[in-house]
Amino acid sequence: MKFSIGYPLLGHPSDPAFVDPAFLAEFARVAEECGYDSVNITEHPMPGDKWLGAGGHHALDPFVGLAFAAAVTTRLRLLTNLTVLPYRNPFLLAKTVASLDRVSGGRTILGVGTGYLKPEFFALGVDFDERNDLFDEAIALSRMAWTGESVTFEGRHFSVKGNSAQPTPVQDPVPIWIGGNAKLTRQRVATVAQGWMPMPNPPLYAATRRSPVLEHFDDLAAMIADMESRKAEAGRTDPIDIMFMSFDEALPCTGDWDPARHVEEVRTSAELGVTVHVTTAPGSSPDEALAMVRTFAREVVAVFD
Repeated sequence: MKFSIGYPLLGHPSDPAFVDPAFLAEFARVAEECGYDSVNITEHPMPGDKWLGAGGHHALDPFVGLAFAAAVTTRLRLLTNLTVLPYRNPFLLAKTVASLDRVSGGRTILGVGTGYLKPEFFALGVDFDERNDLFDEAIALSRMAWTGESVTFEGRHFSVKGNSAQPTPVQDPVPIWIGGNAKLTRQRVATVAQGWMPMPNPPLYAATRRSPVLEHFDDLAAMIADMESRKAEAGRTDPIDIMFMSFDEALPCTGDWDPARHVEEVRTSAELGVTVHVTTAPGSSPDEALAMVRTFAREVVAVFD
C-alpha cells in the first residue's frame, strides 16, 4: 500500500499561512521524510460563493503548488487530486504537465475529473453540458501532444492541422488517474487511464456531486469488479492503481480518531484491490497540519512499510 497526503484545503476566507512559501516547502519535505509516496493538491479556480458558504473551499493552483513541492524534494510524487479537464485548454494543460514532469524528473501523476460545480463552469466560460466531450478530447489531445510529434486532429471542440509541442514528459505514458464513481468513469479508466480515484459518497451528497452512492466496502468491491471486467474486455493486462480514502468521518489525528480502526480500513481496502490510500491534512493551522502528517505516518503509514 502506498500513501498520498493532501495539502490542506483553503477555507473561505482562506488563511494566508497556508500559502506561505516556507510552509509549503516544509509540508512537502515532511511528507517525503515521513514516507508518503505522493503529495496531492486539488483544484477550484473560481468556485461559487453559495458552495463556499456551504462548506466548500479554495485551493492553490495545483501545478504551481506541486512545482514548488518538486523543487524541495527528490522522491515525492506529485498528484493533482484532481484537476478538472474541461476547465483547461488541452494543449496548455499538456504543456504544463510535460513541464512539471521534466523539472521534477518524472514524478507527475495527472489526476483528473469532469467537474460538477455549474457556477464554476459558468465563471470560466465553459459549457457545462459539454464537459464529457471536452474531457475525452482533452485526454486524447494531451496524449498526442506528449509525443512531441506533429498533431493533426479534427474534433468537436478542437481542430489541429500540424502543430507540435516540446518538451515532452519524462514518463511515457504520463500516468492519468481519473476520479469519480460513475460507470462512464470506470469505462474510461479501463480503456485510457493508469489509475482510478473513487470516493466515499453518501446519499446526502450524491445528487449534488452528480456521482453514484458509495458508502460501504461492498459498494467499492462491486465498482472495482465492474472496472476490472471492463478492463479485461478492453484487452488490458497492465495493473491499474486505485486510490481510496477512509469511510470513517473522524479526521486523522483528532480526538475522535482511532488509528487501529483506520489501519483496519486500509487493510480491508487493500484486500479489495486498492493500491493507494489518501488522506488530507487539516486546514486548522499549519502546526496542526504538520503534526497530523507526522502522526499519521507513524500510526498508519509505518504499519505498511
